[in-house]
Amino acid sequence: MCGIAGCIDLSGHPISRSLIQAMTDAIRHRGPDDEGYVLIDSRAGKSQAFAGPDSPPAVRATMPLFDRHIENATANIGLAHRRFSIIDLSTAGHQPFFSNDGSCCVVYNGEIYNYVELREELGRQGVRLRSQSDTEVLVEAYRLWGTDCFSRFNGFWALALYDFRKRRLILSRDRLGKRPLYWTRRGGRVYFASEIKSLLQAPEIARTKSVNREALWHWCVDGMRDLDQTTLFDGIHNLKPASWVVVGTDFPGGIRTFWDIPAGRLRESELGIDDAARWVRETLEDAVRIRMRADVPIGFELSGGLDSSTVVALAAGAGKGAVTTYTVRFRDPGWNEEPFARAVGRRFGTDYRVIDPPLDTFWRGIGAFTALQEEPYHSPNLQTSQVIWSHMRADGTKVTLTGSSGDELFAGYSRYFWKAQLENLALGRWGHFGRNALRWSESHAFVPQFLREIVRASGLRRAARSTRRLLAGDRDYLVDVPFPARLHESGSLTRSLRADITNTLIPYWLMSGDKTLMGVPFEGRCPFLDYRMVEVALRLPVTYLIRDGWHKWILRKAMESHLPHDVVWRRAKMGFPFPYESFFESYRPIIDLILAEASNPYVDFGKKDVLRNDWRALSFLLWYEYFFNGNMDLFDRIERAASHGSAGAALPFKPAFLRRPSGPAAKAV
Repeated sequence: MCGIAGCIDLSGHPISRSLIQAMTDAIRHRGPDDEGYVLIDSRAGKSQAFAGPDSPPAVRATMPLFDRHIENATANIGLAHRRFSIIDLSTAGHQPFFSNDGSCCVVYNGEIYNYVELREELGRQGVRLRSQSDTEVLVEAYRLWGTDCFSRFNGFWALALYDFRKRRLILSRDRLGKRPLYWTRRGGRVYFASEIKSLLQAPEIARTKSVNREALWHWCVDGMRDLDQTTLFDGIHNLKPASWVVVGTDFPGGIRTFWDIPAGRLRESELGIDDAARWVRETLEDAVRIRMRADVPIGFELSGGLDSSTVVALAAGAGKGAVTTYTVRFRDPGWNEEPFARAVGRRFGTDYRVIDPPLDTFWRGIGAFTALQEEPYHSPNLQTSQVIWSHMRADGTKVTLTGSSGDELFAGYSRYFWKAQLENLALGRWGHFGRNALRWSESHAFVPQFLREIVRASGLRRAARSTRRLLAGDRDYLVDVPFPARLHESGSLTRSLRADITNTLIPYWLMSGDKTLMGVPFEGRCPFLDYRMVEVALRLPVTYLIRDGWHKWILRKAMESHLPHDVVWRRAKMGFPFPYESFFESYRPIIDLILAEASNPYVDFGKKDVLRNDWRALSFLLWYEYFFNGNMDLFDRIERAASHGSAGAALPFKPAFLRRPSGPAAKAV
């Protein structure tokens, strides 16, 4: 994982060195190990590479230092890179990386997990490599196979590649969009980067930035973000996953897709249970195996749940020696899965390490974390995750393998159960419906819950209207906003899963997770999101996902002989809990401070009782204060208050606020 940034002037006008430097400095946290630049004159076909102040001495000895104060007279393309080294830690992995013949140049954020196999294949084609890096494999694969190389890669990437032979700049993103590649166009210029804040360094972007009101509507009403590669900044987008595009005068036209999720499922008569379980296990085994490739220490997050335990079990069986696992221990025994994690660690002889998460540090770094996330986010748990990853990083680990996304692939959430039951009824699968209902009734009231789900499925618009009341003023622009985020709820289980993987759930978690990880920095790898695993999960008979009342039934069958019985066949699903009720109660003075000082034309501050207990709204307010109002004083006040405790007496309230808690913000709307 690294960071990239760049700009192309499609009219051929030179770009400013200071702009490229500023864009790169904004993502410095993503790559502390090295930095590099290249300026390209696309008309003359010439380029000049540069090192940066954070480049190792061995790199600085081979090329000039990038100087923002020197005028650029000819280059109309600038590419920059910040490196977080994981594979081939030597300076041979420095980027921008040029092909052996100098015909191609790339800046790239990601890992190509199957670079070992591709390296061998390139060797058979007569390609001689000079490093051990996956970056060189990537650029030589492009030189040999062109854009067909993307369908050969297994991994994650967001890249900008310049082909001197064809004089074209290509942007590409991996199949599931595991890493961001934000872009925006302003006239004849296209800007792109790993983070939005990098784009905002361009004066013309910063000066004209505005809120994407349709995205805001989806955030406030649906609680969804990153739909269809949009952001809450109007005009700033993410490149479509599984795509590549030549950045030309018609950009963003011409985007081409190189992969898609399978369209149909197999029937039970076409794939037996044992074969299906073996298919799942063997695919996941290989996904874990290639994700253990790194030249730095790797750790595994072990919650004690099925998904993370599966990854640890398969890693332990890979024959790479003892694995190091990290388990979070919650203080509330009702949420603590640590005993189950310990059983898994004991079974596989892991180097078992426990982390006690701090829940009292959130507000102390709220300004930096708001800047890091760049958009509103769902839960303060993101900051807790970063604290945990920081602990792992301080322990010497640079890469973590997780069990995330197993729920989205194998229907692990409770709403999928009701979707499956409605589908069973509609298609006359009476046996499956009855067995699911019977098993569910052993621990739940089936009929009342089932009826509630039917009502819920038919009352989406009514629920949305009630939530929309938090929005302020003239909302005519919101009335006709479609419901694409919720349309999947009226379709089949497969349609719901597909939507969650490609649009409504996974993209958000990937983007917010990327920002959180790179704030450490730290690299996260998810075997369940190996594209082959996604293909398998979406090809399995749908009745293998939820069966006999069990979610993720086929994954349980695949792992029942590899994991403790209490882990495989345990109903309780903990997730990663956050104590919202106590959070809002404990930090009420800080929340009231935010509501008093914030100024936002989109929020109805008259609904304070609702706002005080709505994290999505608070997150939006903080985001707007940081990126649009530039109210750094508010964040300083919050952090000072948090450092003195959350009691109201410790807060440095303004007299006006003490006299009138509704505050000046209410007058401004």
